[in-house]
Amino acid sequence: MENPVYEDTLTITADINVTITGVLSLNDTLETFEFYTTETECGQIEPAIGIEYYKNNDDGLFMYAHKSIGGIVLPKIYLEKSISFKGLEFNDFRNLSNFVQQFAPNYRVVSDSIYYENPPVKSLLYPIEVDAQWTYRQDNNPWRMDKKVISRIDVELDGLGTFDCFEIKFLYDMDHDGEWDDDIWITDLISKKGLIQRDVTILRMVELTENGSTGRFFDGFDVYSLTDLSIE
Repeated sequence: MENPVYEDTLTITADINVTITGVLSLNDTLETFEFYTTETECGQIEPAIGIEYYKNNDDGLFMYAHKSIGGIVLPKIYLEKSISFKGLEFNDFRNLSNFVQQFAPNYRVVSDSIYYENPPVKSLLYPIEVDAQWTYRQDNNPWRMDKKVISRIDVELDGLGTFDCFEIKFLYDMDHDGEWDDDIWITDLISKKGLIQRDVTILRMVELTENGSTGRFFDGFDVYSLTDLSIE
């Protein structure tokens, strides 16, 4: 007998704003660009805030540090049931989606609020070419992740025009078995103007109650699309 699945659909909408707020010298020596991100769901009073510090090097775009202000954005309506994925428990799919996008690294604190990546994370490999692949995170930090450029496509967005994008897939090995997982991935569409769209796919999540698993499986999808762009 096949496992039953959810027959309903839950849609959550949030506004995300990313601004390059200036240049910051980390440790008074390394100049990085500060990316300030806010995420606010409908009806939420205080947004979740994250700040990341990037630098362009000859061989790629690197994230050197980041800090977080406020909590992870969660839905306003909390369900009695939760979900399990890869042996980890989450309040809901949005909680899980935020978790895998933040990648839960083992941060090393070097100031009151800034967490440094050691080594720095290579967000993009230069030059960007189809079939290029590189390590994003090493195993046990907290798991192995690679990025791979799988295609180059034109993406049309309403009101913004057409963007020439590289399609970049995040590969996960969350169970540390040396094989890429087939139930979780992220796909980014990157143009010269930055991130145009992100798709998060997580399959075969398990429904939980206070008494344990209900035996019901379901899939989840998160889509982030550019709605406004301002470059000065």
